[in-house]
Amino acid sequence: MNILESKNDSHAEQLAAKVSRLKNIAIDIDNEAKEHNRFLDSMHFDFDTARSFIGGSSRHLGNVMSSGKGDRRFMCYVIGGIVFTFVFLYYVISSFRSKMSLIII
Repeated sequence: MNILESKNDSHAEQLAAKVSRLKNIAIDIDNEAKEHNRFLDSMHFDFDTARSFIGGSSRHLGNVMSSGKGDRRFMCYVIGGIVFTFVFLYYVISSFRSKMSLIII
């Protein structure tokens, strides 16, 4: 009978250790879930901010596009000027690099 009690006590201690580990794992899972919920709440705020910003930008772009021909012509000139500037800078930089490579060689 004494041997059965000692085995029973041993199994009870092993079971208690396993239950303790499972409790710690459950607490860790709960902490992770709470942390992820806080993160998702902050993401919700960020997405709301971005949505309102994009909505305002699209309304402003719609207003610009629906305005008169003079504004469209001005916008085309600005876009053309930007494209011309980038092409010009690309040409200047590429010619400068080619001259520098000839000097180094």
